[in-house]
Amino acid sequence: MNTFKLFMVAFWALAIVSCGGKKGGDSFEVSVDNTTIGGKLSSYFTLVDKTYKYKKGIVDEVNVELQCIEPLPENLKAYIAVEVLDEDGNVISAGKADAWSFSDYDVLRQASSGQTITIKIENHENVGEEIPAKIRLSSIVEEDDEINGSNSLTSDESSSDDDVASILDESDDDIISTSSGSEDWDNLLQSYEQYVDKYISYLKKASKGDMTALSEYPALMQKAQEFSDKMKNAQSSMSASQWAKYNEITQKMLKAAQEMNE
Repeated sequence: MNTFKLFMVAFWALAIVSCGGKKGGDSFEVSVDNTTIGGKLSSYFTLVDKTYKYKKGIVDEVNVELQCIEPLPENLKAYIAVEVLDEDGNVISAGKADAWSFSDYDVLRQASSGQTITIKIENHENVGEEIPAKIRLSSIVEEDDEINGSNSLTSDESSSDDDVASILDESDDDIISTSSGSEDWDNLLQSYEQYVDKYISYLKKASKGDMTALSEYPALMQKAQEFSDKMKNAQSSMSASQWAKYNEITQKMLKAAQEMNE
């Protein structure tokens, strides 16, 4: 599943809530195929050899333990992905190491030699109907050029439900220009986060059976498509920190949808 489809998945979850569906997701015990992490992160961490639970879902995930050889330097960032194998050793899913799978650099930087840490890795390349049996990890380590220049976007948690209309009525030109610079993407992310906050507010109303919320659903879906269309041009223009922020916002929305459906 690519990054742009993940955006739409969160909104499809809304339909599940409205229809009263049940959240799927099965857990499977998996062993470690190789304790050495693929890529340069192997100089800093190893995968602890034990049995883990691999959870299938809208986005697959697994919590794993890493033992620190030495902490990741402050000037580096690391993406980690999980590769999933069947009982015969065949790769059934090869996750991509990027900000979508894992981007919590700080936990790697703050670990001390010999310490064991637990991290969650998401796999957007779902295993589907295959049965996972083994896992191994891969990584990408690179310079963090924006360690001192990342921007923190905040949402207006105190905004009322009346603000939903103003977000939905924004034109594409208000969201982002076609010649997108870094500042434009920051503006888009800020609009996106405000929109997600309104979406979560809508979810809460819908999950409680508020029929008035149903009238807002078509407009929400339309705006979701507009955001998705804009994001198709983002990969070559956004910085790593902006992609990480986009992932953080989307995961907040997806988590809320899943919690409302429990």
